[in-house]
Amino acid sequence: MRVIVPVDGGRDCREAIKFIASKKDWFEHDKPEIELVYVQKPIVDRVTEQGEFNLTAYYEATSKAVWSGMRQEIEAIPAEVKKTSLVGHPAQLIPEYANEQKVDLIVMGARGLSAMQNLYLGSVSLATIASSKCPVLVFRQTTEVKPSGLHVGLSVDDSPFGPKCADYLIAHRQFFGADATFEIINVVPDDPLYAPDFVNEGPVPPQMTWEEIQGLEFEASVKTPVEKFDVAGVPVKAVKLIGDPEYVLPKYADEHLDVMVMGTHGKGALRSLVFGSATRAMIAATNLPILVVPNV
Repeated sequence: MRVIVPVDGGRDCREAIKFIASKKDWFEHDKPEIELVYVQKPIVDRVTEQGEFNLTAYYEATSKAVWSGMRQEIEAIPAEVKKTSLVGHPAQLIPEYANEQKVDLIVMGARGLSAMQNLYLGSVSLATIASSKCPVLVFRQTTEVKPSGLHVGLSVDDSPFGPKCADYLIAHRQFFGADATFEIINVVPDDPLYAPDFVNEGPVPPQMTWEEIQGLEFEASVKTPVEKFDVAGVPVKAVKLIGDPEYVLPKYADEHLDVMVMGTHGKGALRSLVFGSATRAMIAATNLPILVVPNV
């Protein structure tokens, strides 16, 4: 498993590194390759009063300062790590580099040093989630992730994203720890005017109550992901929530979970959106680490 961690010396990326460093069982079991990537924005070459500005020396000195400032966190990682320094626009270069290197996971801070605190996610994180072909795990500086016993929730509807996310979690479950527990979560709308997909596929018996329709929607959404966990021999619990996903899902996650897993788009997401409304709401409303799995 190849993992890259974009760094800039900020607190968010330090939390991401701390989480990785705490996964000693994962390092022993999967032998992951960890690469820390520092991307600094290009500056215009110029002439100073002291003469021509040495751009190469400037980039090297800046990179050295970042690596030195994060030495304590880096040394805590229980494996050799590769450190890469690049020059370019981070929002563009990080996903491009990850795609070129065919990495399996990006672990990054939600905001960098220059991001405004009132923004729920930095532009670099947004661009990486939108453009990356691999899953992205996003951390905030307020995140306090337990080193073990993680409760991991996977939000699903009856789109192909649920089974795809389930496949990824099962294949890389050691990343979350041998004692991690998993939940498959589906939010059923409480609006009787809402028509689940299966209603459009055929007639619904007139005697069916709204509660029965909700139950069928829930079963249709969790069935395949739960079966995948069962076949892999990984215990999982199916959880039904009722209400507006943009409200009830963040609330449930904050109260019961340590990590949330979501797809970039659900069945109702428009192609013009960067990612689905429920995923955007989750990112905005919770401080939990969020693993976003792309639709590729």
